[in-house]
Amino acid sequence: MRWIPATLAVALLTPASLASAAVVKVSAASSTSTLPDADGVSYDPKNLIDGKQATVWVEGDTGGSGLGTSVSLDLGGEKTVTGLRIWNGNWYTFDFWQRHNRAKEIEVIFPDDSKETFTLDDEMKPQVVTLAKAMKTSELRVRIKSIHRGNTFNDTVFSEIQVLDDSPADSVPVKAFSASSVYPSDADGDYDPDNVDDGILDSMWCENVKDGDGTGEWLDFDFGASRKVSQLRLNNGNAYSFAMFMKANHATTATLSFSDGSKEEVSFKSSFMDQTVSFPAHTTTKVRVTFTGVKAGKEFNDLCISEATFLE
Repeated sequence: MRWIPATLAVALLTPASLASAAVVKVSAASSTSTLPDADGVSYDPKNLIDGKQATVWVEGDTGGSGLGTSVSLDLGGEKTVTGLRIWNGNWYTFDFWQRHNRAKEIEVIFPDDSKETFTLDDEMKPQVVTLAKAMKTSELRVRIKSIHRGNTFNDTVFSEIQVLDDSPADSVPVKAFSASSVYPSDADGDYDPDNVDDGILDSMWCENVKDGDGTGEWLDFDFGASRKVSQLRLNNGNAYSFAMFMKANHATTATLSFSDGSKEEVSFKSSFMDQTVSFPAHTTTKVRVTFTGVKAGKEFNDLCISEATFLE
């Protein structure tokens, strides 16, 4: 992270497919080949379902690029699958993403041997693929058919795969996010406000006020319609790990401002673990979360929030 002048009131629209889809909890992941651990780093397929984009699965096709290699996802019971959200390539850093192969064509294969083929863009962004027909299944496979070639290594990588089903998400869907300021993108990725609703613990919103600790900075949640809210679910600070949590600032208190002008005061635990804060129910089209209390990190004087969603 480095200092660049703040960009004020940054707004991002969230595609409906991202905002309203429920994510299936995958119970296990396996693969037909995996690169062996090296220098204390694991490339195990379980990294695909750990909610972190910096931990990755790498195929282990000796002398090849992984064509024909597949990963299998066990859904722990029958679900109605409508699509996948994929973090294609090695998201550890942008440099690593460029250096390793990314999948170009993939097949999504089901136990009855039915399959669908999708083409992935060669961009460092989460990509949603939607099945032509929803499938009831307890497992599926993702097979690599072709690749976008990296500039250094002949290994094909996925960082995270989410399975989407046909039930609505338990959180209130957000049409657009805004923030008072946003830390600029760097080698580790971006810090945009919509990162708080992607289910990934090491992608986050971070403010960018040079001479402040984040007190007074805000996040806006625009629901696009009148919705009832009574809880805020949060992963405070940098939730990748306890060590990373301790480096950056995190919130201790906030004011929730609703579209009718009413407000509620809430407090947060000094923890990166999932926490839910309750408040009197409000029916509103928007909520602004203004952070009124901040605890300093040991290395970066930047307030970060990893995940934040509202519940009815």
